[in-house]
Amino acid sequence: MKDLRNLLIDCRIELRKHIKDFHKTEMCDKLDVAIANAGKPRAPENVSDPIIKDNKTLTTNQVGLAWQRAARDLKFSHPDLFEKLGQDVMRLLDAKTLVDPGTELEQLGVEVEKMKAAQDKLKKDQNAVVAERDALLGALATAVPSLDDSGDRFATALARIEWMQTAIASKQVVTGTGKGGSSEPPSEGPVPSDEVLVAIIAGSRNFSKDQLDWALGEAMVLCGFQFTPHELLQQGQPHIAKIVQDARSK
Repeated sequence: MKDLRNLLIDCRIELRKHIKDFHKTEMCDKLDVAIANAGKPRAPENVSDPIIKDNKTLTTNQVGLAWQRAARDLKFSHPDLFEKLGQDVMRLLDAKTLVDPGTELEQLGVEVEKMKAAQDKLKKDQNAVVAERDALLGALATAVPSLDDSGDRFATALARIEWMQTAIASKQVVTGTGKGGSSEPPSEGPVPSDEVLVAIIAGSRNFSKDQLDWALGEAMVLCGFQFTPHELLQQGQPHIAKIVQDARSK
């Protein structure tokens, strides 16, 4: 309490130096009362922390906020004194600058908004990936509906791809070129006719080499370049022929 009383006395002296007729102000009266109370002996307490009337312990943060509020009042009533106090605080803290709490809160608010924007972008990207995944799995289910989807969806999708690869390989063996020559008539041009497309969709024959090159390019354009030639081949020649046939029937 002696240190507090000396501190209050020093504050009163400094305020009298910078404020004209300070002894006539209400603040001076309050300081006088505080100095008088600080000089009175204090009864011992059972607890180490100060207790206020409602039995709540004053924390260091509460005391700091109280001093901050009192100093902020001086900013409007006595700006010169407020500036001098600020300089003294910076000198005591050995700091070049002090950040105002309001400014710090604004900066934190900007950072929070940036984090929210980044989170929203990640959410949109995640939704796009989920949509692409569902579209791919749906296309595989349409191509090979005989496999059951009740189990692992991805394992079923891989099984469908393997099934289509096996089916394509077996068709190429049956209809491929051997010692007897090609199964497609040699008179056909590079652009397959509707009859050829229907036969390929039914699985009774395949494209010729020139027809397959043309059909792959056409299917890529019709699909908006969503698939590479390799991906289209993995889906099978019947699927490629159906893409071209559907576009002609529109």
